[in-house]
Amino acid sequence: GGDVKCPGLKLPCVPHIGHYNDGMDYKLARTLGVVRFMREPHGKIPSSGFDMLMRRDNVHDIEVYLALYDMQDLRDWAITSRRPYVVNLLYHPWLFPRLAYRAEDSANVEVAIFENVGAYPVTDSPQGVGKTFRSFEQRVWVKDKVYMCMGPDAAQLRIDRHRLICTFWSLCVPEGEERAIVTRHVLLNESRTHITREVSAACADVGDASVASVLRHLQKLLTAVQSATNRLSKLMGRCEGAFDGVPYQGNDQPMALWDEQLALLDRSVNDGSRPEDGAPLLSEMIRRRVYEDMGRRRRKGKFPADDDETIELGHRAFMTPDGAADAERAQAIHRVIIECI
Repeated sequence: GGDVKCPGLKLPCVPHIGHYNDGMDYKLARTLGVVRFMREPHGKIPSSGFDMLMRRDNVHDIEVYLALYDMQDLRDWAITSRRPYVVNLLYHPWLFPRLAYRAEDSANVEVAIFENVGAYPVTDSPQGVGKTFRSFEQRVWVKDKVYMCMGPDAAQLRIDRHRLICTFWSLCVPEGEERAIVTRHVLLNESRTHITREVSAACADVGDASVASVLRHLQKLLTAVQSATNRLSKLMGRCEGAFDGVPYQGNDQPMALWDEQLALLDRSVNDGSRPEDGAPLLSEMIRRRVYEDMGRRRRKGKFPADDDETIELGHRAFMTPDGAADAERAQAIHRVIIECI
């Protein structure tokens, strides 16, 4: 699905995810792969999104995609620069597929997201996407007669810092046109740990469309996913069992085993490529998700996901001997790691 590129932007003509960065230098997530569904694409769209689309009488041509992104570098940049983990949906290459270098163009689009897990609407800003259609401008201009720029800072959504995989569907309908694009976005938030790095590498482009190439690609991807699943399953079994009173290799101290097993996930991250204040690694993401899971059960009313107060509340409950029963700790670990798997 990413074979055709916009010549001026040098990007595949599919949706991208990035950060506007005050118009200085757009930070883009790395697109691992894109699949366009050619056969009965309408059937791939969840009913909630299809219903929204059918309310636009002018739409006659629908393109449906699956897009996978490695968010590691973008997430590192956001956290090291002390910015909220808020990103932009970018439709510019798809909107302007024949845009030439140093040419400019603009369009108004309606955008909405749905079926979202770990990606949240930014409803308190006019530039944020929601679960109903909102209108945004998508514009390309030339800076200093050389640099191709995309903007404005629009179509924003917030991503959960501590979920390994975040997913959502998006709809984009250009104003005055008969076409629309529907995309299922899959975001891999961490790819420095060995098991997640292997999954990211396995998602690389197939190369050619031959049967042999596709089968090799699928085998590599399946092997990487199975390896990650097995490693996380062992982590879950050992730690959950320890908190349930089943020692692992003679270790009957569940807190010590929990710390030890999480540290083992990071042992391959020693190549110096990680920024000093970079985003949390997989072990810390799992740890904070467990805290959040326990913190949510101690709060009432409405509060945002991935909230620092919730995480701190769960942290106190998990670490304080009398803060929670070991059975509750075991259940929280089970829920969080199953979610990763």
